[in-house]
Amino acid sequence: MAVSCGNEQRLVQLNSDGFRQDVFEQEAASRLDLLWVIDNSASMEPHQKRLAEGLDRFMKLLDRGNVDYRIAVTTTDADKNAGEFVGTPAIIAPSLANPVSAFSKNVRVGTEGSGHEEAFESARLAIEREAQNAGQILVQRTDCKNACGNTAADCLAECSEKYEPAFMRPEAHLHLIFVSDEDEQSLGELRFFQRFFETSLGVGNEGSVRAAAICGQENDTCAKASGRRYGELVQAMGGITASICDDNFGDELEAIALDAAGLKRRFALSGRALNDTITVETFYRCDTEPSWVGSCEQREDACDGKLPSDLGIRCIPPQGNTDGWTFDAKTGAVLFHGNSLPGLRSKIIISYTMDPDALSAR
Repeated sequence: MAVSCGNEQRLVQLNSDGFRQDVFEQEAASRLDLLWVIDNSASMEPHQKRLAEGLDRFMKLLDRGNVDYRIAVTTTDADKNAGEFVGTPAIIAPSLANPVSAFSKNVRVGTEGSGHEEAFESARLAIEREAQNAGQILVQRTDCKNACGNTAADCLAECSEKYEPAFMRPEAHLHLIFVSDEDEQSLGELRFFQRFFETSLGVGNEGSVRAAAICGQENDTCAKASGRRYGELVQAMGGITASICDDNFGDELEAIALDAAGLKRRFALSGRALNDTITVETFYRCDTEPSWVGSCEQREDACDGKLPSDLGIRCIPPQGNTDGWTFDAKTGAVLFHGNSLPGLRSKIIISYTMDPDALSAR
């Protein structure tokens, strides 16, 4: 029996003897524009330093997801910077020789900014400017395509490549990430900014805009104030909030990257499994870059004579909580840890025998 399970991208196959297979597909946002708004007031130097040192894991997860990203940084000083991007280059893309190094430099925005942190207003100004710039470029793209006449394919592709917005790109998801050790102080109701951000890609595309914050939490000793307003916005937009006081931002940045890219570590089984019967396999397309394949205890390559889109790479990930998988019996889910994370467009097959008690209850 095969059953499709809604939006979970899961196919269930069940035999009469209780043997079961759940088949999942790993999907992600293929295009992602990330806007970082970083506090540049006097107390932020140590936080900026830890952020810069922890970005490697963040970037690796975007690469593992084969995400076509654009990353820009602005500051919380809305009066002085007005949402302008900082750094050279101001927009980080995968095509750069060393994106991690460039990004790490850009997040060190300095500490001479205003102590009146207006992160939401800075983000609003940046989005408004970039949306206007993108709109003008897309008009040029349309004019270019209209002039193509009957020379279709090559001409249309050239127009798309020539007139590509630097940020706020068509079909790209938008992720806002705020970093501050004080609360947000922009003039205006929280609901106003939430609505502005959620509709910045157009009404109906609210699900393509997310937010995250690394800010002060209640009882944090290193923060100047609790980031209550950040927390409320992120919660309303369904994102992730982390503490600015953590010694290492690696785990927090990994969680934010996964949320932004849409890669999943947790896969809930459709039935109650006998723990010692669970096996896990991950299959990758033949055109998958080697670095995008998760850690494997055993790996087989059967791509000779296959199409690039064929799932010819079979990976058996190790079991364990370091670069492997574990089973959480309480939630009935398989969790992937560290480098075992299944890459973009991979297929995950989890086989197991159903608990006889669960079968008899059917």
